[in-house]
Amino acid sequence: MSFRTTVPEDIYKFEWPSNPTISPDGKQVVYERTVTCVKENIYETHLYLSDVHGKSRKILTSSGTSNTNPVWSPDGKTIAFISNRAYGRQVWLLSLDGGEARCLTRFLRGISSIVWSPDGSTIYGLVPVAGNSKLETFHDQKTMSEAESDIEKGNMSWGNGPKHYTNLYYKSDGIGFHKPQKRQLVAINIETCSFTQLTRGTTDVHEPVVSPDCKYIAFSTSSEDENFLFGGQIYRVPASGGEVELLYSNKKASLPSYSPDGKWIAFFGIHADQKQLFVMPAAGGKPRCLSKQYPDTLADMTFTDMRYLRYSLRPQWSNNSSYVYGLGTREGRNEIVRFSIDENDDRAEIIIGGDRTIFHYSYDGVETITIAYSTVNHPGKAAVIRIDEASTVDCKYRQPKEAFSQIRMPLFPETEIRLDDCNDELLSELKVVEPEVFTYRSEDNWHIQGFLLRPANFDPKKKYPVILDIHGGPHSAYGFSYFHQLQLFAAQGYAVIYTNPRGSSGFSEEFTNAVHGDYGGKDMKDILNGLDYALQNYHFFDENRVAVNGISYGGFMVNWLITRTDRFFAAISEGCISNWISMYGTSDIAPYFIEQEFLGKTDLETLWRFSPLAYADHVQTPLLLLHNESDLRCPIEQAEQFYSHIKRYGGEVEFVRIPHSSHGLLQYGKPELRIARLNAMLDFVNAHLPIKNLQTSTQ
Repeated sequence: MSFRTTVPEDIYKFEWPSNPTISPDGKQVVYERTVTCVKENIYETHLYLSDVHGKSRKILTSSGTSNTNPVWSPDGKTIAFISNRAYGRQVWLLSLDGGEARCLTRFLRGISSIVWSPDGSTIYGLVPVAGNSKLETFHDQKTMSEAESDIEKGNMSWGNGPKHYTNLYYKSDGIGFHKPQKRQLVAINIETCSFTQLTRGTTDVHEPVVSPDCKYIAFSTSSEDENFLFGGQIYRVPASGGEVELLYSNKKASLPSYSPDGKWIAFFGIHADQKQLFVMPAAGGKPRCLSKQYPDTLADMTFTDMRYLRYSLRPQWSNNSSYVYGLGTREGRNEIVRFSIDENDDRAEIIIGGDRTIFHYSYDGVETITIAYSTVNHPGKAAVIRIDEASTVDCKYRQPKEAFSQIRMPLFPETEIRLDDCNDELLSELKVVEPEVFTYRSEDNWHIQGFLLRPANFDPKKKYPVILDIHGGPHSAYGFSYFHQLQLFAAQGYAVIYTNPRGSSGFSEEFTNAVHGDYGGKDMKDILNGLDYALQNYHFFDENRVAVNGISYGGFMVNWLITRTDRFFAAISEGCISNWISMYGTSDIAPYFIEQEFLGKTDLETLWRFSPLAYADHVQTPLLLLHNESDLRCPIEQAEQFYSHIKRYGGEVEFVRIPHSSHGLLQYGKPELRIARLNAMLDFVNAHLPIKNLQTSTQ
């Protein structure tokens, strides 16, 4: 059978599995499956059910376009989920004994983050409420079409009206400008559909979780002038109603999780850019860090364009309350790590690992874990894995000056059961290029990880043009994950080099924090040293034909590079940063993010010195600025400034503005616009590719 190379339009054919959730009896798994709808230019997410042996599979939902957040009832007979099939986004209950799903809620502004009480009587969720107003619902006589009309009118009125803010953080990329309502905790009775509001306040409630005895709901929140993206404080409220009680006052905590015996709450706390695992007494008290022996961050930090739905994953407990599990990022891999609450056992045991990026998991508390993951040659699949104690690995610290102990790592445990068939049909016709991994020494004698893709139709007798790709963050990381954009570059006849310079996650706290106060310093040298290493050691690279591409922090780095060198025949800067002064006042994550990254040195002189815009008159490289008009993370004014100054200086620069798209276009933007983005990149680099000595022999 002949295989074809990747094309931009393959976006229409990818399928993204997510959020596999195991039933209380450990026998079944419900998971989400997202596909594109070509005609409507949207995505649809539906729920599927599989037995843990992978022998039976069926679709559970067919109405609406978004069916997410499945939660099992404690008896395993019903699945609650959030759907947009009617009345906005509401809770629906689906009995596995048969019959249609029934609508449990009719809140005017929808509901999110649902959890089921252990006794099965109540579902808790977060509902937007305006100030001290009462919860608003659609009355019983309101038809679905009338409700949809009301929602549309409300959104239009909000979008077209003036907005008044007093908070420091008032917008979020991918969401937009914050509405006056705040998400509050609400209890819904399963039988009567009656509801009770349990919290009131001027800030959003996040991540509710119910205590095993059903007496309390713990949650996280942050103050009015803090950004919850960087964590908050942990509180609890009685399920019967009453005063909210502060359990943990540090400003960088998230994702509380009760132990099954009710004695402990596990949660994540952020130290600098590292997420660490803590436990504290369920009633509050001094926390203890369990993850001291895990050198990296307990979060999914892998950079790829093959995610649609991403969830923050809370710690998960063993049934005997002796162990806590978390998802970590380490050396380009996402792995599931086990920690003991025994103070005499500080090991970090990798339970499921190898060359893959796990992005969702669910644990039955005994021996079974379901995961959704990607590998370098597969965009996404769901599987069941039994814990194999013989294959677990104790994680050890590796200092940046130490060589990597393993360049490649086989998947473990060896045995897993596939639950889905996502992407199998597409992959049966695609020629997928598997990356090669290399390591090299850079500044301070640090070891750096790099990857390369050969052109899809590689001929060892020829030399090929090169694209150097730079990830965002800077604290994300390239890894062992499928990446459509990079496969597309290879399909077009380019070799691709991509590296994890200092600042990337997964290579120790020292490595991640090394970029602080040094943007464009040793991180830039790491990137260029990796490029030079690859050019010297892989003779099919054409060192005279190298282009550079990057997004977000990668866009900053592209801008920075081309103000300092003209070695690239073309540059693409996407969602970039050019001016740290204006970024400080316009980004949805500033000022906190910039204060952290610049070690508090945010005076105008310092910010300007690190701004590529200050050196725009040095740009000699043909540049494409690609930016999304609804980007609130790195607002489009960053590209506008760089474009105007380079134009004024007589430089060669083009500007592509993509409408109705946020910073996350490459992962979840409209399918047509994701394809337009890729075509703009290819058209620009192909148009500027020097044709002299095209694919000349290496001999």
